[in-house]
Amino acid sequence: MDNTTTNMPTNTDARIPMGKLALGIVLLLVGVLSFTDYMDLVDLREIWRFWPVFLIFIGVSSEFDSLRQRKTGGGHILAAIGVWMLVANHHFFGLNHRTAFPLAIAVVGLGVILHALVDAPVSAKKENGK
Repeated sequence: MDNTTTNMPTNTDARIPMGKLALGIVLLLVGVLSFTDYMDLVDLREIWRFWPVFLIFIGVSSEFDSLRQRKTGGGHILAAIGVWMLVANHHFFGLNHRTAFPLAIAVVGLGVILHALVDAPVSAKKENGK
């Protein structure tokens, strides 16, 4: 009997891509909220002030996907931009766009540290042909 592998899906193939799922959820929410605003059920201006939360959600989901697959991704950068914009737009802790920027740098640094700890080693990537 032949020991070659078949085209059976592995556990890594069956995982749901979190980045795509998050983007779909955000688009669904924007569409539903826009419709409810059009129908005068919700005042979208109050909710829209928190638009950077969408960036954070998509970035964290994409980053989760990258970490789960042990490869480098850029979701932490999108999440950092979202954190920076949310804090600055709402003046949390008295911060504005200029003074809140170090928070974005800290979030990017956290993402780089996570990838340094979790990503597959370079030698393992070369052996797998990736």
